[in-house]
Order: sequence, then structure tokens, then C-alpha cells
Amino acid sequence: MIDGYDYDGWKSLNDCDCIDAFKHYGETLKSISSSPLEIITIHPGKKEEYIPQGISLEDFNGIVWTGSSLNIYDSNPGITRQIELAKETLKINTNIFGSCWGLQVYVTAAGGSVRKNPKGREIVVARNIQLNEDGKRHFMYNDKCEKFDALCSHLDEVEKIPPDSNILSSNDHSEIQALSFKINGANFCGTQYHPEFDFEILSKILCARKSILISENIFNDNDHADKTISCLDNLTKNNGNGDYLKIGQDILDKRIRNKELKNWLNYISN
Repeated sequence: MIDGYDYDGWKSLNDCDCIDAFKHYGETLKSISSSPLEIITIHPGKKEEYIPQGISLEDFNGIVWTGSSLNIYDSNPGITRQIELAKETLKINTNIFGSCWGLQVYVTAAGGSVRKNPKGREIVVARNIQLNEDGKRHFMYNDKCEKFDALCSHLDEVEKIPPDSNILSSNDHSEIQALSFKINGANFCGTQYHPEFDFEILSKILCARKSILISENIFNDNDHADKTISCLDNLTKNNGNGDYLKIGQDILDKRIRNKELKNWLNYISN
């Protein structure tokens, strides 16, 4: 697992009692896997020397890349290290899944580009994600509805897709909500939304970024933000139905919400 965060992004969430993204992601994968998983995490956004001694990228059945608070176009050393690492993984025979930032890193590494979304931030729920014909055929979307909502948090989006890649799903906010491509022996698929998220981690993210989200008019005011956070907290405690956020079973049911990751784990285990 590749942790996409740098220290500043990590600290802003840690100060709000948020679990590390890579720990949460690992817990999600282990909870849905049909067989035991051994997960080793590396941190290229935080360390110059990030691969443990005696470990090779070719030692793993799959690579998962987490989200991040970074913006790919800022091109600081922590970002550059991640792009270069992604390029290296595209030289080996492996299966890769990227969520949000993970998608953006691989799009950049494979020759595409990422921009700040001119429509602004998409956060809490990505509405009406629609599978196209490629998406309907892709293993990642096995048994997924053709239209669904998903938990999300992103400011940026894919602007230009890499050569020989396939867009799998879209919505009105972002034309590319999921994408796949193959380079050499590497088989990549990724989502702009977060199939690994649950209500608790999203609540903590909203707490950490509340003032930013109010300034961007994602929330009308502090009361609007607090009601959204309270709804997520109640869902975490199984003490709510999600009506305030107008969410249905595609988000409430973990088996549907995590379906893309479950399908990916099944694919790499075969």
C-alpha cells in the first residue's frame, strides 16, 4: 500500500482524531477480503528513503494507492517521488488500484494530466455516477448498478487521459470517475471517488476542513456543516438512516459501497 499523504496533510487530519488514510484503507480491505491479507505500507510523500530493505516492488500481488490532500500540479519533492514511484510500478507485472489521489498519480505517471476542477470541489457524495459500456464490461464493476452514488472528497480531476486508457464511469461533476489502462505488465484501475471510505473517516475529514468548505460554499454556514457531520456520526453509530444527506443503499450498504475493491481483490487472487 502506498500512503499518498505528506506530513502537513497527515497532521491536519490527525489533529481532528482522524485515522490515517492507509490504516483505514487496510482495515477496509481486510474486512472484505475472502482470504487473509498481508499489507506492507510505504510512505513516499513523507520519506526520501521509503522502501524497506529487502523488499522489492515485484514481491506483491497488488498495489493500492490511497487518497491525499496534495495537488499533483504543485510538484513538490513529496509529489515528484510519488510520480516517479508510480512510473516504476508501471514497468512490472502487477495489478494496481488507485483511489482519488492514487488515480491522479497514475494518470500523470502514464502521460495524462490533472487539473483543479473548474466546477469546484466534490465532497461527501458523488451523485449519479454512470457506467459506460467499457465500465459495464470491466471486472471492477461486476454486480454494480449502472448508476450509483459514492462517498467522495476531491478538488482536482483528470483533465487528459493517458494513451490507450478507458474511461469507465462519469457524472455531471467529473467526466472521469473511473479509468483503467494497461502498460507493459501493469494493469491499473482507479476511481475518483473513494470506495474505501466509511462514514466515520468522512466525518473527520469534514471536521478538519470545515472552514475551507464553508469558504467554498460547500456548506452554507457552520450549522449546515455540523448537521452534515452529525448525520455521518449517527450513521457510524448505526443511529440514522441517511435521509439528511439523501443517500440510499448504494452507500448505506457496505457490500455495495466497497464493491469495486471487493471485485479487485477477487481479480488479483485468481
